Amino acid sequence: MKKISSLLLFLLAVLPSCGIAAAHTTGTAPAAAGQNPAATADIPALWISGTAVPGGVQQLEAMPDGKTYKFAGQLLPGELIIQTTKKAGKTTRYIVPTLPDALIVSRGIRFRETTDAPSAAATWQVPFENDLYRFTVSIARQQVSGEIFQPWGELFIAGGATEVGWACEGKILLMKQDLENPCLWTWEGELRQHPDVEEPRSFKFQGQDRWHPKSLHPYRQGTDILSEPCLRTGGDDTKWEVARDGRYRIQVDLFHERVTAELVKP
Repeated sequence: MKKISSLLLFLLAVLPSCGIAAAHTTGTAPAAAGQNPAATADIPALWISGTAVPGGVQQLEAMPDGKTYKFAGQLLPGELIIQTTKKAGKTTRYIVPTLPDALIVSRGIRFRETTDAPSAAATWQVPFENDLYRFTVSIARQQVSGEIFQPWGELFIAGGATEVGWACEGKILLMKQDLENPCLWTWEGELRQHPDVEEPRSFKFQGQDRWHPKSLHPYRQGTDILSEPCLRTGGDDTKWEVARDGRYRIQVDLFHERVTAELVKP
C-alpha cells in the first residue's frame, strides 16, 4: 500500500507538466523537539545527501535573491536529506517535510527545520532514477517543490529592446534549439534602446509566441543581461535590460535556468 500511495502522489505531482491541473500538495505540523522555525531566515548554504544523491553529497545552488536554493540533475531512487552543512554534525540543521514519505517531486510541500537527524519517514523520497530532476527550496515560503523537467518545444525573445517591441504577439522573435541538447536555445540579433516604446531597454523570454503561460525572468528588475546568469521560470514580471546598444549572442539553458550573453558588435 505504501508503494501504491507514493506512486499516486508522484503522478499527481507530475500532472502539471502534461498540461493537467493538479491541486497543491501542502502540509503543516506543530513544532517538534529540536525544531527552530525562525532559524530558516539564516541559512547561508544547503547541501543534499542520502541514497538518492549521486556521489553521496552535493551542494545546492544559491539564487541571487538570497532565499532560494535549487538543484538540477540526476537523482537515484532512495532517500534525500536537505541539510545546512556538507557533513552532518552537531551544528547541522535539517530541512524536513511536514508530511511523511514526502516526494521530492510535488507542487510544493511545506518544511520545518530541525537539529535532529531525520528518520527514514522524515526524508524526501525519490521514486526512480532520472537525469532531469529539478527542485527548489524556498526559504521565504518554507516549502520544497520539484519536477521532472520536460524540454520546451519553443522559446522566444521580445520586449522594448528588440525590433518587435511589446505589441508583438504572433511575431515574437524565435530562438534556435540546439540539435543535441533540447534544453539549450540561442539567439543572435540587435538589442538597443527604442525611446518610442514603454520600457525601451527591457526584454524577457517566452515559452510561446504570446505572453502566457510560460515565461523566463531575472531575479531582479533591470538586471543587465551581461552581468547575471541566473534566471527563474514564472513569478514576478521582472525583465532584463541592455546597458549598451549592439548585436548580442544569447544562450538560454532551460534545465539549469541559466542565461549567458555576449555583446558581439557594439
